[in-house]
Amino acid sequence: MLSLLWRTDVHCRAYTPESRKDDWVETVARKLTEVGEIARKYQCVAVLDGGDFWDDKLPVRTPHRLVSRVARIHAGYPCPTYGNVGNHDVRLGKLDNLPENPLETLFAGGTFKRLYDEHEAVFSADGVKVRVVGIPYHGPRYDLERFRKIERHDEDWLVVCAHVLASPQGGEMFKNEDIVKYSDLEDLLPTADVICFGHWHKDQGIAKINDRQFVVNVGSLTRGALTEDNVEREPGVVIMGFWPREHHVPPTLEFVKIGIEPGSEVFDLEKRVKAEARAMTVDAFVESVKRELQSSSDRPFEEIVGGLVDIPDEVRERALEYIEKGARG
Repeated sequence: MLSLLWRTDVHCRAYTPESRKDDWVETVARKLTEVGEIARKYQCVAVLDGGDFWDDKLPVRTPHRLVSRVARIHAGYPCPTYGNVGNHDVRLGKLDNLPENPLETLFAGGTFKRLYDEHEAVFSADGVKVRVVGIPYHGPRYDLERFRKIERHDEDWLVVCAHVLASPQGGEMFKNEDIVKYSDLEDLLPTADVICFGHWHKDQGIAKINDRQFVVNVGSLTRGALTEDNVEREPGVVIMGFWPREHHVPPTLEFVKIGIEPGSEVFDLEKRVKAEARAMTVDAFVESVKRELQSSSDRPFEEIVGGLVDIPDEVRERALEYIEKGARG
């Protein structure tokens, strides 16, 4: 059997998310180290990283010290790591900006091997051959031809890793980003055996979507922003096992949890309440401005904002401060 380890959305960064009480760098470092231990236990020939390994899109906010630590951790892995490119890995979410981002440093230094577009990976062991193809993040409207152009070669098994949103229901996320529907994958990737998705932090599990295709969509390896994640979610990795085709044995897909502290110990639930209240206040402010602009298009913008009565004073005053600064240039 040939084994591969899947992980995604590590969101490594140099500072702790507002919603966490622990040391984020230390927590992520421990998880990355554990991933290497799991890969060794299951005798994996490679670790596949689904993208968004880094969190901060501004390169200057990821210090060399952190990049070096990541490199040292992965140097202790029993096998190479192959990385896709997520929207957080590159400035503005654009692949063209990869050369200026820390992910490129990991690629150039050999910590990661590339796994996107033409950078494919082929693994052979114990009489089985597995080919892995990566589809990087490429904007909120997905180019479905990136999927359709992937064809089987002479491999026993074809695995596709995509940093895009996917779910059984499909549709759109907040009307501004596509969500691939599972039932469409038989048309989009007719020759793929296993499709692994990154990008969505929610654990949507492992699913068999038809007689011969599987989806791995288990969410982020870490738990960051409280407003976007489930406190009780238990992150993990997936061990994918493959046998020669002539054995007529389908791939085995095993979810392996990683060690985490209880949500109540690492999350600041009080901050969550405040963050949600703040988000609701901002939404109310935006809606108020929209209504006033629609009914008072001839009035100066600062006059409209100053006259709003259904939002807190501090929000109105902060908005007026920004308007004044913008006017001064």
